[in-house]
Amino acid sequence: MTGFNVDLQALDVHRRELQALLSGLPDAKASGADNLWNFEAWGVAGQPFAALMGNWTGDASEYVDAVKEAGDVLIQRFADMCKTYADQEESAAEMFRKLREGLDGGQP
Repeated sequence: MTGFNVDLQALDVHRRELQALLSGLPDAKASGADNLWNFEAWGVAGQPFAALMGNWTGDASEYVDAVKEAGDVLIQRFADMCKTYADQEESAAEMFRKLREGLDGGQP
């Protein structure tokens, strides 16, 4: 067989997997930010290191936000692809049904 075949169920599974992965990103981001100025985590002498880490985690936080935004766009594209492929399959099936009806002399 030539051409291609789109497995809509597999496409939807990929969408859900990506959605699950991205849903954990805000939690990972928040868990790192909560401990920056915690004296129990860094101690008094460690506060300069905590400040340095604050800069790094700020950059990482911006990166995580960008990844999440791009992932949300990709998730929507997966959903749009599923709908488009399903609509096209339905349209093609309807076209062939009508063609068959015409060949059979209008008999369904």
